[in-house]
Amino acid sequence: MAKVTIEKMTFGLFQLSGDSPILAVMKKYFPKIDSELLVAIITIAVVAVANAWLMSGSSRLGPVNLFATLAIFVLFALTFLFVTRDEPYRHDTSVRVILLALEYLLVLASFMASPFEFNAILLVIWSGQLPYVMPYRRTLWLSPLWSAIPWLVFAKVWEQSNGLWLTAALFWTFNLFSLMMMESRKQAEVAREQAEQANRELRALQDLMQQASRKDERTRIARDIHDLVGHHLTALSLHLQVAARTVAPEQRPPIDQCLSIARLLLSDVREAVSDMREYGSLDLLQALNELIAPLQDKISVTIHCDGDLTELSLLQATTILRCVQESLTNSIRHGKASELHIEISRKVNQLVTEITDNGTAGEYQPGNGLTGIKERVAELNGSAEFNASPQGFHTRLMIPEPG
Repeated sequence: MAKVTIEKMTFGLFQLSGDSPILAVMKKYFPKIDSELLVAIITIAVVAVANAWLMSGSSRLGPVNLFATLAIFVLFALTFLFVTRDEPYRHDTSVRVILLALEYLLVLASFMASPFEFNAILLVIWSGQLPYVMPYRRTLWLSPLWSAIPWLVFAKVWEQSNGLWLTAALFWTFNLFSLMMMESRKQAEVAREQAEQANRELRALQDLMQQASRKDERTRIARDIHDLVGHHLTALSLHLQVAARTVAPEQRPPIDQCLSIARLLLSDVREAVSDMREYGSLDLLQALNELIAPLQDKISVTIHCDGDLTELSLLQATTILRCVQESLTNSIRHGKASELHIEISRKVNQLVTEITDNGTAGEYQPGNGLTGIKERVAELNGSAEFNASPQGFHTRLMIPEPG
């Protein structure tokens, strides 16, 4: 699953347009707060103010109801901020589920403390968070249950029945709408992340393939020059040596001069062929930089290379590139890492790639990504090791030296 934060998805139902003056003011005074998150908080505040205004003019509701209701809304807003924060918790899923349960209890408390039906807006807001902690189908099947319980409490406490269940049914449809909107938004974010990931990998692989194509072409040209031009120059040198021994002494200086030029040309050809073969090698670091460049706003990546990587085959370079790509994805999506370090070195006839991040890995279960890394390295008779610790996640790839 690609990385999609709850904060980014929060409440497209309440979004303001990008050129909205209200949004411009919010951005000015709250530049570090996500605009959609802020709009959701404003929605909660507006409902709280409406409660306070209506309660202050009611004869049957005293200060206790007023302060209790306001306290409930404040706690709901705070809990909402903790649920939707971008930074992961140590046991992230469990913590967010507990906080969501607390939010639901606060929704029930608001139905008990205030007699106004529009407090169900809190339930709509709560509903929009469920797709990020529960399977979507399960939330749909359970929606009638968790939508009905607050209204049962409301009917019991405030003894209201006229039109109540019609209102409850209408708000249930709002809850479903919220669920579907957030699920669609989540899927769109996932698709966008996957497309970006595929585009990064494609660009890096394209760079490697172009290098490999240039390398093959250079090698072919170098071979042709060596086999054709070099052969003819060698033959010319041999013929000039024979001619120098058979001609009269007064005729030898021009022939010796031609022989020297032929030998010089042969030396230049051999040097040019060597240069073409050397500069036709694959540049893995260039491809890695192509892969990492679009991610610099999400994670800080450093690369250290100890040794010459120019003799890598296309398969070896591609394997390392794909493994680094998968590690990057895991560090951002699961570990929520802010830093990642890649070190490539040669040790005991092996090419060793070590990838370390500072994410919150904790206990992990190898999924398709880590299994894919092991399979790719195994195809080259290598091995892959993974280690999770409180300091982060470490991946070690060992591939036999190119022979």
